[in-house]
Amino acid sequence: MGKITYDNVISRIGYFRTKANLSMRETSLQLGYNPQFMSTIENKTIGLKVKTLLEFCDLVNITPQDFFYMGEQFNKEDKYVLDLFNNLTTENKQTILDLMKKLK
Repeated sequence: MGKITYDNVISRIGYFRTKANLSMRETSLQLGYNPQFMSTIENKTIGLKVKTLLEFCDLVNITPQDFFYMGEQFNKEDKYVLDLFNNLTTENKQTILDLMKKLK
């Protein structure tokens, strides 16, 4: 993936908010802000603060790393597979990679 822009960040907020089945209003209220707060962020009327982004990630149950690394392609199952893979020995990683190449 290339450089992440502010527009990408705002788009990802909308994606993860929707995926968590939260309206802008409900998200605002759960974060402790006025009901229009998320609307002003997603419409880029006000700037997004890092603190708000971190609170948002907690609310939708993702890490900031998930938010930036996978964006709209985020999938908990893929993340689980990556975590399992990362815990393998170098030799076992190579075995899995070889197997995956054969299964294509």
